Order: sequence, then structure tokens, then C-alpha cells
Amino acid sequence: MVADHHFLLVTVGAQSNINPTRHLARRLARTAKARVTITTPLSSHRRLFPGSSATAGELDDATEEAPLNLDASGVIAYAPYSDGFDDKDHLAAIDADLFMKKLKSVGSQTLATLAHNFIAKGCPVTCILYTNILTWAADVARDLSIPAIHYWIQPASVFAIYYHYFQGHPSFTFTAADEKDSSFSIELAGLPRLRMKDLPSFITTPNAYLSAHKEIFVEHGKYEKPIVLMNTFHQLEASAIEGIPEMELITIGPSVDMSSMPIEAVGRRDLFDEDGASGYMEWLDSQQEHSVVYVAFGSLTRLTGRQVEELDLGLKESGRPYLWVLRKDNRVEGIGLQSVLKEGKGKVVDWCSQLRVLDHKAVGCFVTHCGWNSMSEAVTRGVSMVMLPQWIDQPTNARLAEAAWGIGVTVEVGEDGVVEAAELTRGLEVVMGEGERAREIRRKTEEWKEKAKAALGENGLASKNLELFVNGLSKYK
Repeated sequence: MVADHHFLLVTVGAQSNINPTRHLARRLARTAKARVTITTPLSSHRRLFPGSSATAGELDDATEEAPLNLDASGVIAYAPYSDGFDDKDHLAAIDADLFMKKLKSVGSQTLATLAHNFIAKGCPVTCILYTNILTWAADVARDLSIPAIHYWIQPASVFAIYYHYFQGHPSFTFTAADEKDSSFSIELAGLPRLRMKDLPSFITTPNAYLSAHKEIFVEHGKYEKPIVLMNTFHQLEASAIEGIPEMELITIGPSVDMSSMPIEAVGRRDLFDEDGASGYMEWLDSQQEHSVVYVAFGSLTRLTGRQVEELDLGLKESGRPYLWVLRKDNRVEGIGLQSVLKEGKGKVVDWCSQLRVLDHKAVGCFVTHCGWNSMSEAVTRGVSMVMLPQWIDQPTNARLAEAAWGIGVTVEVGEDGVVEAAELTRGLEVVMGEGERAREIRRKTEEWKEKAKAALGENGLASKNLELFVNGLSKYK
């Protein structure tokens, strides 16, 4: 085992990025007996650590956590860089072109400053790992003469779609008429048939984020056989991974917390405060096994007032108890919110510990936006899904879950882009009912749960791959 490593993990300030980064950090710290620093934009660093006075590019010793190993090795800490928007909390409210421009220019400067401050402290960074749209971090690593490794936090199948897209695969030469043709599909090796609506939204609606994804593959093209750490497990996406032999795609996931320890013991780093006063865990304790519908749409999705009303009606008409995470910033005025909160068989909270909920025996279904973090947690906990994908990779994730893995059903949106109440209740019945398809979905869900558990076990492939990566790190310079 290579000793004395200091990994710097660079991510954007979204919960969906922070979670897999933090889980990988814990595994790296344990496996390599290393120091791992997670760096997020200053705005999110302040939310994670409200008492911090650190500025972008400065070390923040107060964030250092207790060692994970008995020999006092395996230490995790946090430090901020700047994305150019230190006073903004919600990325979706920022113009994409402006955000990507500032993220690259200001981010690279403050990340370099942070790295040099570590050198001055006598704790130099030995490897930088960066998540999806932060390719400029590789330039900082080159200036320091240390390895830079891309950590892809979405499914390998989504990575494969972007790869084939930027390689000019003939399936992507579709016309405007094809885009409107519901029967038009794209065939890619190792993937289920993809309709236009199943593609990542950055491809169907190009913007600055698509350009940032292109830069990923430009960076990979600088190496004979680039390495990418993949936040998935091999059995789940073997065909997609094997369809890109030009790259070394190392499956080390899914990067979720598999610990059975209480959240107080492992700690938590959420951008939102848990609604513990609501007593949602005690409420779950009072429900029958596999009876509860858990509803949550992550940290970025913003639903329209009409969609909230239709979800509310559908949940109540289903007759099933439900636990609904409805963030305060997602509660549009004028939609009868008091009715949502007080009537029916459900409980509405601002935010919760999702893993604790998915682990609970009362939960029988997860109504989700299909963010990969949420889906990975559902897979590892054996919870079937009713899927309402929104954007980015979510439409593809939903297609994979339904067509390739058989662990859920996607509900259809109307012409106005809203999932109506009746369609939600239909989806809930498909997944939670007693029909043949419901039983098959539950069987598949349990099957993939066991395979994920095996991959992440002490002798599982994901664990072995991470150890091999650490031991061979010197070859990636």
C-alpha cells in the first residue's frame, strides 16, 4: 500500500455531487490510510460549516474529522475554493454560460492557491480527483506534477452516451423531424433502445454544460488509455463499460454509505437542515411493513405549483401512507399548501436523512427524480421506484432502471410537462400492487440489492478495484 497520500477531491456545490464525493473520500481515506481533503465552492462550504471563517483557497483546520483507522490514519477535512459566485446558494438560478466561464477562471486560480497553501503547510497534495464538469482541475494538477483522475459520478451508461456522441456516432445524426417522432430511437452498443426523451438533457438541449462535457473527452484524449473512476458497479453496467475498450473505466461504486451505524456516528454533511422535529422516523415506526410511499426530488429540482398539486392528489388517491420531502424553497405560494401538509395519510417534511428512510422496513416504494445518488441509494437498499425524471442524466437513468434493470416504472408526463394524479397512482399500483409485474419488479430490486452489496463488500470487486487503483497510482502521472 502506498503511504503518505494526500488526495484532493474537487466537486461543485450541489448535494448530488457532494454525497458521492464524500463517500469516496471515506473509502479512500480508509483504504490508502491517507489524508483526504474535499474542496467545494465557498458558498456551499459555508452551508456545510456555518461557523467557518475560511476564505476561498485557505485551509480550514476546524473541519478535520476524527481518523477513520485505529492507527490514527485516514483523515478527512474540507477546504473551500471559489466558483465565482460566493454568495449564491442555488446553481439553477445562475446563467449557464456565465457560471461555466467563472467556474473555470476563478475556480482554477483558487484551487491552485489552495494546493500551494498545502505545500506551505508541509502537507502537499499527491493526487487530485475531480467530478464531472471540473476538467480544468487537471491543468492545476499538471502544474503541480501530480496525477489528476476523473471521478464520473453518474452511471457508466450515461458516460458511454456522451462518449459516442462526441465520437460522432451515426445514431446521433438525427433531424428536427426525428426529434418530434415518438418512434425514433437511438441504438448504441451495450445500452437499451433509447428514445429522444431518454437522452441526457444536455444533448437534446445543448448549452454550456454540454461544452463542458466535451472538454472531459478532450482531456481524456491527451492520454493513450485514460483512467476514469466510475460511480457504479460492474455487473450493473458491464455491457456499457466493455463498449469503451479505449479507456480504463474502473468501477468503484456505487459510492453510497453502506454502514449500519447511526447517522450521529458516521456524521453527515448536508446543505439542508434535517427536519428532525417532525418525528418522521417515529412516524415510520408506526406504519406497516412495505406500506409507505417515500417521495423526494433531491436538492435542485423545483416543481411547479401545478405539479405539486397533482402529486398531492395522486398520493391521497392512492390510499397509501406517504412520507414526502418538500423543501421550503420548493413550496410555491397559492397551491393550497396547508392541505398538502395537513390532510391525507401522509407526512410532509422539509428535509430528511434519506438513507435512514430507505433503510426502514415500512418503506415500500420511492417516488424519485432519478438523480444517480438517490437511485444508487435505492438500489443498495432494495427499494423499487416510481420515476419522474427531470433533466441532466435523470431521463437516461429512468430508462435504464425500467428497461435494463427492471427495478421501477417511469410515469408519463402530459403535454404541459406535468405528471397527473391518475398517472402517479397508476405507477404506484404497478410497483406496489400484487400484479405479476409488481412482483417481478420487487424480485429484480432484491436481486440487484444483493449484487450491489457483494460488489461493495470487503472482498467485492468495487473494493478490490479501489485498492488496485491506489496501489498503482504512480503510473497515472
